[in-house]
Amino acid sequence: MSESSRKPLTPVKPVGMEVIFLYPCPFCGREVPLMAPTQPAMAQCDECRRNFPIVPVDERTLRYVKIMLANGRAAIDPDFL
Repeated sequence: MSESSRKPLTPVKPVGMEVIFLYPCPFCGREVPLMAPTQPAMAQCDECRRNFPIVPVDERTLRYVKIMLANGRAAIDPDFL
């Protein structure tokens, strides 16, 4: 069967979400992306490789955002449906 005769795939809707926070490296200034750190921790810059402590985010606020967006399902562009 050739590629051109295949039926196009239906776009997939999100079933979950994560929130990514950007922490500036105090040494080189690069914004380091971290997936919702809810505990105090050390981050490592992916550019200069130095470690630095980060301030955690509020877990209740994260839950609120996920509930308000139905864990990502409510964020779908209505014009795309």
